[in-house]
Amino acid sequence: MRSVFKFALRAGKVATLGAALFVGGALVPHTQDPMAGARVAQTPGGELARIEQSQAPLLHAEVARLAPHRKGETDIYAIGIAGWPLDVFLKEVGGGLSVIGHVLPIKNRTLRLINHPATAAALPLATAHNIAAAVHAVGEVMDKEEDVLVLLMTSHGDRNGFALRLPEATIDLTPKEVAATLDSEGIKNRVVIVSACFSGIFVPPLQNGHTIVMTAADARHTSFGCAPERDWTYFGDAFFRQALQPGTDFQNAFAHARILIEGWELMDRAPPSNPQGYFGPALVAKLAPFFAAPPASAGQ
Repeated sequence: MRSVFKFALRAGKVATLGAALFVGGALVPHTQDPMAGARVAQTPGGELARIEQSQAPLLHAEVARLAPHRKGETDIYAIGIAGWPLDVFLKEVGGGLSVIGHVLPIKNRTLRLINHPATAAALPLATAHNIAAAVHAVGEVMDKEEDVLVLLMTSHGDRNGFALRLPEATIDLTPKEVAATLDSEGIKNRVVIVSACFSGIFVPPLQNGHTIVMTAADARHTSFGCAPERDWTYFGDAFFRQALQPGTDFQNAFAHARILIEGWELMDRAPPSNPQGYFGPALVAKLAPFFAAPPASAGQ
């Protein structure tokens, strides 16, 4: 449980996150490095208290809607995380989960944690504490040996981790923390999809025979397409909107997405993001019947 404790140690900063989302575009610098020049938000104490108090009920409501494990079946659960208050990340989580819902049966088995003012009153924020709590909650509902968790994460990123936007700074959710949290909860079968710059750093700590990891870039390069007005990042567009179709498994969809992204980057004269993928053979075999079956009933 060490990873959960690490998350909790940082939870004191978390209460102010939601309020910071309401200061709008001031939080999102339009620079090559999304972390550069971030400004501190000043938020009234009453608003902070209201947001903090809302988190437990909002998360409880999301968890309460999760369907239980069906004995003798392999169920698929999903957690979608948008870490930065930009429309493109909000849209990518919704769109990505919708596409996954057409190829895998995640209906009524999905949680969303979103850092965006449009959803702050209805959905829990993607704070460190809430992410740890969401993984724990899914672990309590699922069969940890038999079922599969899909973790979809989209945000800015740096060489240390995945960005969770706070008012006074940016917290990095590190690959080791994600791996340790999943391990400490005993969740065996995991698909981890990280759409962020430098997200290749997530592959080594997570890869094993029961895990699939797909990232928008390698550990040394940025990814592209996170302009606020877009519906998808380059990776989300290539992988979810164009490549992942009923009858196409994750490995083939990822290979197709890589080709599309390489072409777009060549046209843009951009350095290659070099998306990374690891496909644990045991999980590939477990998921194969789902991709061979008729399309899943859509929904989240």
